Amino acid sequence: MKSAILCIGTEITTGLVKDLNAHFLAFNLTAVGLFPKLVLFVPDHKETITKTLQFLFKDEEIQSIFITGGLGPTQDDLTREILAEFIGKKLCFVPEQWDNIIRFYQKIRHTLPPDNNKKQAFIPEGSLLLENPLGTAPGFIISFQDKKIYVIPGVPKETQYFWPIIKTHLPSNDNQFYRSEMIKACGVGESLFETKLQPILMSLPDTLQSAYLPYFGEVWFYLYSYQKNPQVIQSAENILKKIKEAWKPYLFSRWGDTLEQACGNLLIEKHLTIATAESCSGGLLSHRLTNIPGSSAYFNRGYVVYSNQAKIDTIGVPSSLITQHGAVSEEVARALAEGVREKSHADIGIGITGIAGPSGGSEQKPVGLVYIGISYSQHNQVQKYLFSGDREVIKILSTQSALTQLFFQLQRGINDER
Repeated sequence: MKSAILCIGTEITTGLVKDLNAHFLAFNLTAVGLFPKLVLFVPDHKETITKTLQFLFKDEEIQSIFITGGLGPTQDDLTREILAEFIGKKLCFVPEQWDNIIRFYQKIRHTLPPDNNKKQAFIPEGSLLLENPLGTAPGFIISFQDKKIYVIPGVPKETQYFWPIIKTHLPSNDNQFYRSEMIKACGVGESLFETKLQPILMSLPDTLQSAYLPYFGEVWFYLYSYQKNPQVIQSAENILKKIKEAWKPYLFSRWGDTLEQACGNLLIEKHLTIATAESCSGGLLSHRLTNIPGSSAYFNRGYVVYSNQAKIDTIGVPSSLITQHGAVSEEVARALAEGVREKSHADIGIGITGIAGPSGGSEQKPVGLVYIGISYSQHNQVQKYLFSGDREVIKILSTQSALTQLFFQLQRGINDER
């Protein structure tokens, strides 16, 4: 069974607001076997919304349509009115919903709602009202022709609130979409990963298909099928088992959903602590490491040493190293890693220095040049990188590479060398 997601809002189609709802709904719909065949974005424009609904209702494969946005109190919020007209239903005033809006205003804003909020108490005749304790716009569910329509507010936290409620009203699905476990690798390119997987995938049955996703130096891989039965699931598990064995050293998803989570779990497993000294990454590595619940068990401290003087004063990088080799150099990256480890008494120190751009580069040291050092026990390692992309991308890739280096070192058994 297939579904469609329709996100309504001019603020989305013009790029003023970044969409979160389509991602959230697509992920959760797939998880319950309702494959989103289409994900569409349209502005708050009556003719465009109507044409989009006509298009969706012509598709016989789509059984469920999920609509977000356009349920507010202002003149450009047209979803309920357009949908009611499209399915030939009148809008009916629901006194209980108006009472809900009044209570919401009195509780949150200590006043009565403006008159234009009253339009949010109208829903198409025959709809199932879904109350919204987080805002004034209710959701509703209605069937038309052979499809079920789920309409919910576009505020992301409200969209997410409605999902558990919507799940209880989803149609039974005997032919579910199936997605296998996601396996994630670091330190390997997508092309090489696919090439070396081909012998294993030769045994892939016709009912299963493979998918790759490159993501900032990672490769994500999964299997999927438009059928969900014991045979399909068993075939997928057998193939994934072979892939895991073949790529074992590169697969961080054995320890966590994200690379930083995997590194954190390995640090806990090995009873190790870590400290960071960052220049061009501006504290992003520290943020990623501490973004994991429980990170206080392994994260000691982090320094953003952006200027040369900060590197000297805070970490103890010899000024002669900077004078002789420059702040962006193998020598300074090593000194940052060593210095922060010694200063913090952590087991591991990581130092990052580079040129994030868009200015500051030269022929000898171009934008994107980054050195990453890791110091532990009596061993220090520095790797040189030359990244391409804008400033934000270079910062992300710098931290991604630092985590990749850390992940590989942790697997090799840093604590065995202590």
